[in-house]
Amino acid sequence: MPTTYRLRCCSAVVCLLSALALAQAPGADEIVANQNRIPAGKVENGVLSVQLELRSDAWHPEAEDGPKLFVQAFGEAGRAAQIPGPMLRMPEGTTVHATVANKLKMKATVYGLNTRPGDAKTGVEIPAGESREFSFAAGAPGTYYYWARTTEPLSVKLVQPLRADAHLNGAFIVDPAGPVAADRVFVINLMAVASDIVHPSFEVVTINGKSYPYTEPLEYTAGDTIRWRVINPSVSEHPMHLHGAFYQVLSQGTFETNTAYADGDRQSVVTQNLQPGSTMMMEWTPEHAGRWLFHCHFQFHVSTDERVPVFSRVMAEQYGESEPANGAHAHPEAMGATMKDMAGLVLMINVKAPSSVPLPTSAATPRKIDLVIESDAAGGKSRTFSCSVREGKKIVASEDKSVGPPIVVTRGEPTEITVVNHLDVPTTIHWHGLELDSYYDGVVGGGTGNQITPAIQPGASFVARFTPNRAGTFIYHSHTADPNQLSGGVYGGLIVLEPGESFGAEHDRLLVIGTRDTFFDAKRITVNGSEVLSPMLFNRSATYRLRVINMAPNFVADVQLGSNEHPGRWRALGKDGARLPSRLAKSGDALLHIASGETYDFEFRPDTPGEIPWQIENSINKSKLVGKIVVQ
Repeated sequence: MPTTYRLRCCSAVVCLLSALALAQAPGADEIVANQNRIPAGKVENGVLSVQLELRSDAWHPEAEDGPKLFVQAFGEAGRAAQIPGPMLRMPEGTTVHATVANKLKMKATVYGLNTRPGDAKTGVEIPAGESREFSFAAGAPGTYYYWARTTEPLSVKLVQPLRADAHLNGAFIVDPAGPVAADRVFVINLMAVASDIVHPSFEVVTINGKSYPYTEPLEYTAGDTIRWRVINPSVSEHPMHLHGAFYQVLSQGTFETNTAYADGDRQSVVTQNLQPGSTMMMEWTPEHAGRWLFHCHFQFHVSTDERVPVFSRVMAEQYGESEPANGAHAHPEAMGATMKDMAGLVLMINVKAPSSVPLPTSAATPRKIDLVIESDAAGGKSRTFSCSVREGKKIVASEDKSVGPPIVVTRGEPTEITVVNHLDVPTTIHWHGLELDSYYDGVVGGGTGNQITPAIQPGASFVARFTPNRAGTFIYHSHTADPNQLSGGVYGGLIVLEPGESFGAEHDRLLVIGTRDTFFDAKRITVNGSEVLSPMLFNRSATYRLRVINMAPNFVADVQLGSNEHPGRWRALGKDGARLPSRLAKSGDALLHIASGETYDFEFRPDTPGEIPWQIENSINKSKLVGKIVVQ
């Protein structure tokens, strides 16, 4: 919810001073961030005993000397409350005995303290000042969570807490019997802070109780096998994107259920869209040293607008141009050489090179391509940009110059792409989904050691070098903090073909979804840069590969071919440039829920001449872009 923080009126000064005093009041037992490394309670003779409390106190989502929020949280009796709540972790076969004491001044309803799998549609209500006991068998192994709420849902569909109770949740992990592979647990939280006289409403997003650049930095060595459990108890879905490597989804679930996949059924992705209330276990192996990111791909959830505001002045006119963005509490020393133009749902990962393994080199002559980015001089409702691709004497640009043309390269062929910035602002290009060296990944502050990826300044250029190691549908896009570059069209499809393959309209159709609006309630939806869909012409009985990309800054789309009464049919082929396991590579109705940063490939074969309607709908506000397919 990006906004400019200003006082509503000077008459509110007295109330403002009171609010500031409250925000700065020291807490006797402030809430601490929980890295989910140490399980709560004690296991003896197959019984986990734990005493939990529901409390309210001050919490620092950024630096420990940064801004405070007063929120509700779980804690163990006799210890500081935590965000996320204390991790309950136990081996299969354990009996859980938990006591929950409600120290709040309001009733709370607790969910998820029950045997897994479960179907606890109603929780256990605990009045203020009272406690309840829970005894149950842990149940099936998996990644789950427990949670509570103290506020009423804003709607029937909004189940998860959102306001002061947004952080009342904690991991609930049941390990299989026997040896267990080492893993880390990360809990994503989102809180919408209610507006008052001090500020309009704003949003706070965290991973394990901290918001980047104060999230825990992670260190690994290339070749390590890394296993994470990622839990999303928040009200928002989050497309979680990993830079520089694919990860396998080992399991998926909810706070009550868990589905583990066998080796052949595991999907490889670079972006997995975690629905509200969902969980996953993932595994990956970094092959390239450097500084990498794991982050939500919604631009707003990783922008500097997610910094928590500080209100240190009491008169509106005292806010000047030198004020940090949105009143953010800046801590340059904590940011160092990190990705300085990001905040929020971000983990930074430093991967060290194994000392005994030499870096591979290639003697092949690289293919050389230029990507030229410039402003579109034409007027309009919002600023647009032009991307063109040059190779030798050949220049390709999109017809309307408001989205980049596809860049087509070949698996195994060394490639150099020179990004030329003709804008009046810095930019950088991320090669989304490619496994390449960190320095070329396109994130400011990336790279290895003292080799730090720069922003491409106006009038400057940067050469990205990589050798694609798999064929599929990928993306190139701006990775700057400016959302207008994404809504303006600094992105495009990156197609990697197998040697000898070709890319053309006779068997490929690229559908790059975007928006001209920068926020989640976008109404101006685009496909391939256009807000008007021209009829797509297909030949009857011909087989096409539909390559669908969502590169809007903050957008979740529902794509549908055909009508509700007569849905189209397609066969799923790939996700994020990787082939699908057999359980997913199936024919079905042509319906797709796709979030920012995801790509999908489908095989589509129209067998009957005529017209097929198709549409893209914003899943939040139901805005639509409607078109048709004409089968000849």
